Amino acid sequence: MIRLLTGVLLLLTLPVAVLSQSFSGYWIATSGEAITPSNTWHCFRKDFTVISAAHKAIARIAVDTKYWLWINGILIVYEGGLKRGPNPNDTYYDEVDIGPYLKKGKNSLAFLVWYWGGKGFSHNSSNRCGLYFDCPTVGIVSDTTWKATVHPAYKPSRAPAPNFRLSEPNIFFDARFDTVQWNVLNYKTQAWPDAIAVGSVPVAPWNNLVKRNIPLFKDYGMRDYSSIVKRGDTLICKLPYNGHFSPYLKVSAPAGYKIFISSDTYFLGVASPSDSLYTLCSEYITRQGVQTYESLGWLSGHEMRYIIPSAVKVLELRYRETGYQADFAGDFKSDDSLLNTLWHKAQRTLYVNMRDNYMDCPERERAQWAGDAAMEMAQAFYALDTNSFALSRKLYLDLANWQTKDSIIYNPVPEKNWKSELPVHSLMPMSELWRFFRYTHDTVTLKKVYPSLKKYLWKWKQAPNGQLVYRPGGWDWGDWGENQDLVLIQHGWYLKTLQTARNLAMILNHPHDTILYDGRIKGLQQFLNSNDCWNGSAYRYKDYTGAVDDRANALMVVTGVADSTRWPALRNVFTTSYAASPWMEKFVLESLFMMNYPQAALDRMRERFKPMALSPFSTLWEHWRYVPGEVHGSSGYNHGWAGGPLVLLSEYIAGISPAANANAYTIKPLLPGLKYIEAVFPTPVGALRYTLTKGEKNTVVSVQIPRDIVVLFGMPAGNNKKMMITHNGKPLTVEVENQYGFISLSGGTHQLTTVAK
Repeated sequence: MIRLLTGVLLLLTLPVAVLSQSFSGYWIATSGEAITPSNTWHCFRKDFTVISAAHKAIARIAVDTKYWLWINGILIVYEGGLKRGPNPNDTYYDEVDIGPYLKKGKNSLAFLVWYWGGKGFSHNSSNRCGLYFDCPTVGIVSDTTWKATVHPAYKPSRAPAPNFRLSEPNIFFDARFDTVQWNVLNYKTQAWPDAIAVGSVPVAPWNNLVKRNIPLFKDYGMRDYSSIVKRGDTLICKLPYNGHFSPYLKVSAPAGYKIFISSDTYFLGVASPSDSLYTLCSEYITRQGVQTYESLGWLSGHEMRYIIPSAVKVLELRYRETGYQADFAGDFKSDDSLLNTLWHKAQRTLYVNMRDNYMDCPERERAQWAGDAAMEMAQAFYALDTNSFALSRKLYLDLANWQTKDSIIYNPVPEKNWKSELPVHSLMPMSELWRFFRYTHDTVTLKKVYPSLKKYLWKWKQAPNGQLVYRPGGWDWGDWGENQDLVLIQHGWYLKTLQTARNLAMILNHPHDTILYDGRIKGLQQFLNSNDCWNGSAYRYKDYTGAVDDRANALMVVTGVADSTRWPALRNVFTTSYAASPWMEKFVLESLFMMNYPQAALDRMRERFKPMALSPFSTLWEHWRYVPGEVHGSSGYNHGWAGGPLVLLSEYIAGISPAANANAYTIKPLLPGLKYIEAVFPTPVGALRYTLTKGEKNTVVSVQIPRDIVVLFGMPAGNNKKMMITHNGKPLTVEVENQYGFISLSGGTHQLTTVAK
């Protein structure tokens, strides 16, 4: 399919504003007005003749906001276009190979463009609907020879507007005014107006065009619901899991009846008296007779709900699933079913929080809060194939390209409604740039983002004793939940980001910067280990009056502030304090792993996440408690920031991590109370997989390594100084280091077995 072919190419490039002379077409519109009414749908057609069919013909397509493309009546792009905002001024364009769909002789291009016009937290509206197209191979460009008209069946929605965080509007379609089959090959457009040429690239309000830096979305096709149950006038259609779904119907009806379509996440509660958390819905007005309709905007949830009048006869209800162009290429299994369920629910949660950008949730906001996004990126390295790298690159390029003139990195971006610095959500993803590099070895992105990181770090002032001048930003937030030691939380994230910046400065050859970072790091470590922050049993800032904060103490461990002499005291903190949200819980659990208390880490993981793992939902929650209909139900049952256990189970229990060199990995399985591990890790050249079974007398491992990959495998050895193993039947004596016997393995299949003395 075209999406797969294009996706592979897109991963190799970064967005660059292209010079205007490389574009030969015009931006075209259905109206000469400078401002387009919001939530309108626009039809564009071009009929043309091809003398000889081309095997490959790359078209460049740009719109505000989304488009569907038919060639000769065949839908070849389902939801093209990205939410606008490669930077505050410019617009993305897609590259699509239309060659396989053209034929010798008469051909037609038909575009349906959905213009949102709203603000929200994740889209920078240009205020005008437009289309740009060029395909030099066949000599077609967008200009006034095209036909263009507003689609008459799409009307303003009558349902409650989605809450202000969402950029997408509701959909209202009145089939009585439908222009039937306007997108087929032989449709006559003589009555349509000519398209209006706005100007050549770059032209306001779309300005320069920037190549889309993630793949086109994946279309899984039309599918049947798992089950359909009628309750009153509502048909409850069960979906197999939470995902991105577009509802479809086929009915026989009189004209003028309304069918209302939403998911089970349509209303999430009331956040405040002025903030009712409606999400998205679709309204359909019937025409006379048998008719079909697909609502093109995607919804999410575990149920699709159709409210259908009794006069309407239902002939068929189905759905189309779409999503980010990545496969579930990673895996984790053990002999603990709860941990397995938790890992796979995190994988599902991650995927449903990916599309134009990483998002906090797919129903309430769809916004790229960068702290959520960085947690999702960490999971993607283990859970999805390497197409996910592109969305991680986009995260960091968004943060850099939207940095303010006074050096503040704010998020979510791109946006129009949010202009406040949120220091924790700016620091945390930047601290994860080191993880991004370790898994991708992408220095091109580092070179682009590093200057923004450096400028932001130097916005912060440091006192002579090493303490930071506290930055409340526009939202003084450290985490959800009680007992937040905000001074320590902010210092922990700033220190972790400094450590990342120092590593990047070394890679990018900025030796002077490393000296500056070292000075700040030393000052911060001295302050955090002073009597102002350490009281003998836990880290707590001297002016903080709440209970000991597990999340703040976790940051002291992961940054190396706390040395091993303090680990027993901190273990007590992490077995008695439970203030962290599901987001910050990842770092509490990681602290226990880093301090060599893996059993305590798994015990706490099981205790904290058990309700989510055992719930009927396929996804993880924003808060620890979720009960539909409760006030706090507004948080939703799908939040990618809760997926830290996926990373920890893969990185610490399965023990898989990238080595310093590209295409090299280390595996050090950890077995606190476990006897079986099966793990799959996606690499750029294929899946690295292994199984481990711990028996009464020996441990048996099977490893499959892709070609050109090198693995340093650590066999668990306990306290032995040497261990005997067999490698593909041949005996070996292996030196033991830190309770592991290491053996270097290259591409192929390997059988390893410990030999009892």
